[in-house]
Amino acid sequence: MNKQTKQRATRAVLGASIGACMWGVGGFCSNILFKTTAISPSWLVSVRLTVAGLLMLIFARISGIPIFDIWKHKGKRLRLIAFGLGGVFAAQLTYMLAIYYGNAAIATIMLSLVPGMITVLIAVRTRAVPRLIDTVAVIAALLGVFFLVTDGNVAHLHVAPLALFWGLGAALTGVAYTLLPRPLLNDDSPLVVVGWGLLVGSVAGNLVEPIWHVPSGVRPIGWFALAFIVLGGTFLSYALYVSSLKTIRPATAGMVGNFEPLTATTLSVIFLNLDFHFLQFAGIVIVLLAVLMMGWQPKSKRNQIQQRLRGE
Repeated sequence: MNKQTKQRATRAVLGASIGACMWGVGGFCSNILFKTTAISPSWLVSVRLTVAGLLMLIFARISGIPIFDIWKHKGKRLRLIAFGLGGVFAAQLTYMLAIYYGNAAIATIMLSLVPGMITVLIAVRTRAVPRLIDTVAVIAALLGVFFLVTDGNVAHLHVAPLALFWGLGAALTGVAYTLLPRPLLNDDSPLVVVGWGLLVGSVAGNLVEPIWHVPSGVRPIGWFALAFIVLGGTFLSYALYVSSLKTIRPATAGMVGNFEPLTATTLSVIFLNLDFHFLQFAGIVIVLLAVLMMGWQPKSKRNQIQQRLRGE
């Protein structure tokens, strides 16, 4: 790997890391808003999807990327609408409800189940046995969530039932969010796909609770947190993370993605005084390690990916 390629890879990893951390900070800010203001999860989703979707498409257009070509093909139109409604909107709403009834740490940890769910789904659909490391990782992730939710005592939940329900919903819709746009990404820019997905999802969001139904009594610090959620935790984080995926390896992407739950959990423990017991903390670590295991690639596979990135 020459110096220029290393620099490009380093910038990509740094950008993806910042993007993942911003997601975590955005979840933490959402947690603060729900605890201190009258802002509801559905209204926050409407604002987040509408503004961030418009900004992302504007950014793509300024970058010289055609943004309307994706709508010229019927198959793409249908998949994009399905992605916006069944992926983006559903995933964002369930995630916000998980934060609302629980906290940002629990919600983001539950999202870490998405890779395991995808592994099981693909194995069933292709009738192929997953890799041994993937099987171990799926079992480990489930064990980790069990420890997080019960603290080892099956007779007593340490997580609110509604937070657990919506957290599992966020993980399930996260699978749809991940898989639905994949065929679109073969031909179209990730910024265009995600931008339209956000905007299509915003239509459903505004039907549930329009952005012009502005909550009253929100203090300046609340508006600042909202601005960060929309600009930093959605638009900029997506732009940084998605743009890096063409350069960094899948294993690296899986590792970097762990910065989101780590950031949300750390901020929640420090500023929201969350008190995780030993087994709960162990569960969080196990889930994050499981994600790393599922992102691991053998050396031969890594070499092939690096050759493709260098254009060899």
